[in-house]
Amino acid sequence: MSSVSIQIIEGNPHLRSLLGWHLQQLDYRVYQAASIYQGREVFLNHQPTLIILDADLSDGDGLEFCHWLSNQQQPLILMLSIQNSEADIVKGLNAGADDYLSKPFGMQEFLARVRVLTRRKRTTAAPVYLDYGSLQIDLIQRRVRFQGKFIDLT
Repeated sequence: MSSVSIQIIEGNPHLRSLLGWHLQQLDYRVYQAASIYQGREVFLNHQPTLIILDADLSDGDGLEFCHWLSNQQQPLILMLSIQNSEADIVKGLNAGADDYLSKPFGMQEFLARVRVLTRRKRTTAAPVYLDYGSLQIDLIQRRVRFQGKFIDLT
């Protein structure tokens, strides 16, 4: 199985499912979310290599969320949007996206952009989770679990 994991944060359930299916056919591990809220939770739990982010989500500002994501262990970000003016694309790229694809788009172009981005997979990132058997340390959420129980640290 591929060591590359991809998170899709897309408000349209049909498009989200279609993209996920195509990516799974190429042996990517795929996590899906329908909103910024779900996207943040999935990101923190799985630390995907690439995030496919719908800039036009109904529960918040996709550009702000992209900026937040780009500051979190520097995941690769492919932004999708119905906004296709040069100014919109520049805003998306300046918010932290590595690439920007305007909707509607062809599946082959989408998959080619995913392949290009995942070839750039950032490998210099520090670990986000340490596992020593009964001791697990989450470096992002700053939580420690010992024998299945969270330990309060000061």
